[in-house]
Amino acid sequence: MSRLLSFVLAVALLGCPPPPELNYTAAEFSNYEATTTYDAAMTYIEAQLELTSLYNELHLTSFGESVEGRPLPLVVVGADSSSAEAVLATGKLRLFVFANIHAGEVAGKEALLELVRDIRDDHFLWENLVLLIAPIYNADGNERIALDNRPYQHGPIEGMGQRANAQGLDLNRDFVKVAAPETRAMLQLFEDYDPHVVVDLHTTNGTQHAYHLTYSPPLSPNTAPALDAEVRQRILPAVRDSVRERIGYEIFDYGNVPGAFGEPVTRPRGWYTFDARPRFSTNYVGLRNRIGILSEAYSYATFEERINATRMFVISIADVVAAHADRIQALTDRLDAEAAQGALRGQPFALRAQHVSEGDTTILMGDTVEIPHPTTGEPVRHRRKVVTPEVMPAFTRFEATETNTLTAAYVFPRDLQGLRDLLDVHGITWGIPREGFCGPAEGFRIDSVKVLSEFQQRQITEVTGSWERVDGPVAGVVVPMTQPLARLAFTILEPRSDDGAVAWNVLGDALQEGGLYPVLRIPDEDGLRSTMSGTGCIGGN
Repeated sequence: MSRLLSFVLAVALLGCPPPPELNYTAAEFSNYEATTTYDAAMTYIEAQLELTSLYNELHLTSFGESVEGRPLPLVVVGADSSSAEAVLATGKLRLFVFANIHAGEVAGKEALLELVRDIRDDHFLWENLVLLIAPIYNADGNERIALDNRPYQHGPIEGMGQRANAQGLDLNRDFVKVAAPETRAMLQLFEDYDPHVVVDLHTTNGTQHAYHLTYSPPLSPNTAPALDAEVRQRILPAVRDSVRERIGYEIFDYGNVPGAFGEPVTRPRGWYTFDARPRFSTNYVGLRNRIGILSEAYSYATFEERINATRMFVISIADVVAAHADRIQALTDRLDAEAAQGALRGQPFALRAQHVSEGDTTILMGDTVEIPHPTTGEPVRHRRKVVTPEVMPAFTRFEATETNTLTAAYVFPRDLQGLRDLLDVHGITWGIPREGFCGPAEGFRIDSVKVLSEFQQRQITEVTGSWERVDGPVAGVVVPMTQPLARLAFTILEPRSDDGAVAWNVLGDALQEGGLYPVLRIPDEDGLRSTMSGTGCIGGN
């Protein structure tokens, strides 16, 4: 134990307050002019855990490292130790909350640091659940503090971190391709701790509205309907009411009005949510049969207001999901079991999607006033206390524009090591049977291979073509769709998926115009069983 932490513990046991720099976040200590650095955050967390050392259910560990080698802190509350085994052994609902995936959006980090301190007095937050807190996910980006990292954002005026990680990657576009070590660590956390609910804390700019915070459930149309209903119809309305009752803040579904970011207006005026693809954390979590909730504090509210809104949003989520823990755990267990038993086979799933309106909704629009930054002179937008209700269509869902049915299995050549590695990092089950599949299988004949753009250091790729019969025998790596992650596997392996292995150019030269897409579909369950049991055909590719 360090001298500093020994002193903190000693004064705590004597009933004296700890030094203010250890009992307050950098935001609080600076009157909300600064944000907490990585080293200060680690010292602060360690001090809080020392002060609460009489409790046996608060622990600090790490779940991986950043590009530059910084351990990614994880506070575990409500279990005998920080290990995944101890957490799972509790049998309690597991709520994972993380912040700072974009390190310029620092309200979530400060809110979670406050929560770590105050949780010793808020036992209700962890008596009926295990709370997993990762306050500083993009640790390297957090240290690249600059005054111009978030133009127009209302503080902190001493600057904040950058959006990308040390590789220049946006970590909230990395949940399918998994190019960053931080994302690999996050996916391993999902595998080890298996949280039932995942909350990702952000700050939004764009449309000038009158909400202190907006939120979103998983948006992929391939999310299980029962899970979608649980989040949209039960959890989020209860959380919205709770935040309003506790602090008087209005919160609502995430959205923007066309033109908010200076883009040409090509769509009717309405309230449009962001994107359905699983490259975003909470959409990805939905395809794992788990509840994802996006939080977006309003960029033009004061820094203090953003922290307060985010903190109360997290507390309200914890309160609501703890009250319905049995139902949520039963739901996720059932969804896993249905997928593992093959109940999804033959159902249509989306390859591409578009916004769909849920009807006219009253949106609370707002306004801002611009004042110069005290150091740079650049404009900073301050939220005015103006509320202008406007009725407009709310495009807060997506519907499929192109589908394919979920097959019995996929099979691809063993030498596609990059694809095998990608499936492994996602935790998707595959095997290499001793014998092949007799067929017939389904193959996608490629008409064209197009590079659509350069994005996140990848060539975003699209193939066109048509399906045809492929006679057996076929052998190689088999990915059965009788597994809990069938929805995610479908998204990664389908050639026309807008966010899969093709889209992120994982397959490279294996995609040739006029050739077959190297991943075949096995449509027949009986053939799949014979393959996996070693009684199929000999030979193949």
